[in-house]
Amino acid sequence: MRKPVISKVLSWLVLVPSAAALIVFSVVNRHAVKVDFWPFNFAPEVRLFAVVFGILAFGVLWGGLAAWVAGGAARRRGREAARRADGAEIEARALKRRVESLEADLDEARRADKTPALPPADAA
Repeated sequence: MRKPVISKVLSWLVLVPSAAALIVFSVVNRHAVKVDFWPFNFAPEVRLFAVVFGILAFGVLWGGLAAWVAGGAARRRGREAARRADGAEIEARALKRRVESLEADLDEARRADKTPALPPADAA
């Protein structure tokens, strides 16, 4: 129960200074820079902070895509394990019903053995 509170406090301790630093960076770096896309004849003038934020956003997306692709094998193993667990659970329920049925049959057979046998008929 304490962990989420600590996590929230730590995230605020990281997010607020980061946001403040980004705002200060944006205000200080307002001048325009020329961005040249070399093979094409395209060179717009963009504010420096927009260029930096664009590169940062591209890096975050690229890293997220790389992490998602790298995690594909783990996700596949997880799906297979879930399918095996579901199959094992179904099999366990079926076996439990089978055991209950066999125990009922055994109890019935034991009750049948305890009934007194008829005395042998006199062969007179």
